[in-house]
Amino acid sequence: MTSEEKNMGNINSPSSIADEQALKVIGYYKRQAWALKVFDKIDQDNVIADGTNVVLASSIIQSTNNLYFPAYMRISTIEEGKVVGAYLIIEEDDSFQLLPLERALEELQMNELLPFKYRTLGQIDGDTYQVNWPDFS
Repeated sequence: MTSEEKNMGNINSPSSIADEQALKVIGYYKRQAWALKVFDKIDQDNVIADGTNVVLASSIIQSTNNLYFPAYMRISTIEEGKVVGAYLIIEEDDSFQLLPLERALEELQMNELLPFKYRTLGQIDGDTYQVNWPDFS
């Protein structure tokens, strides 16, 4: 086998395939305005019902190192605004998908997110956790 054939064989090696399939998390912005612009590309209301007594809210996460990420928060309306789920946005084949925060912390080792502050784009009735809304809480 020539060196050219060996190099061609490495194109489909597990590490190159993993690099191609790496999740592209939207975020790491130094200004929250850039994170807000992501929602302009997503055709969805800022707050929508997501089951009984739960809403899915477009949100901005501020990480411990002051970087901003667009995200969706599942918020319990029966528990006065308690966050019951958080999802980062990933780009996949010219579309957006949701990545559970737990998975991002585990697989992508995004520990710089914790502890984070967040703010929803729309105010949620009865939410006592976001005491500084529309600022970060």
